[in-house]
Amino acid sequence: MDTRGAFAPETMAEAREQYVETGPAAKVVVRETAKAMSFDADEYADRVTGEVVETARDAIFASMLEVRVADRPTFEEWLETSETYDDSDVELLGSEHVDRIVWHAAPFAGTVIAASFHEEEEAAIGTLRRNAFGRIYHDRLRSGGDAPADVSADASTDER
Repeated sequence: MDTRGAFAPETMAEAREQYVETGPAAKVVVRETAKAMSFDADEYADRVTGEVVETARDAIFASMLEVRVADRPTFEEWLETSETYDDSDVELLGSEHVDRIVWHAAPFAGTVIAASFHEEEEAAIGTLRRNAFGRIYHDRLRSGGDAPADVSADASTDER
């Protein structure tokens, strides 16, 4: 079994903290990308919105989620020996009949998102991370009074 990624939040509070920590990186990525695209100040102000920075933050967070990659028997053994999850907690993307699996476990949600793949491991990891973010984190990170601070609100006023 191979483990990749940096973010494996045990609680929603940890997930929010890690999400907030990606905000400054998202702002830098967007600013530097706009600079590489030769945006002038007016174009930057028009096109680089809080939503753009928020999308970059979502992508950075998702790309850093910890995933495990293994063959199906290893995944089944992991699930069988888990004290937290069982078959009913797994949402499998793809076919049951494919021999490789990538998965992300979210203890606070009681969910494991898994994707089967045959050869394209990197593509499967990317697909899984985007789906895990969308299915587990997105709404939780944006809901409630304890949602993370909005680091993107002033994105369009940043100096290039």
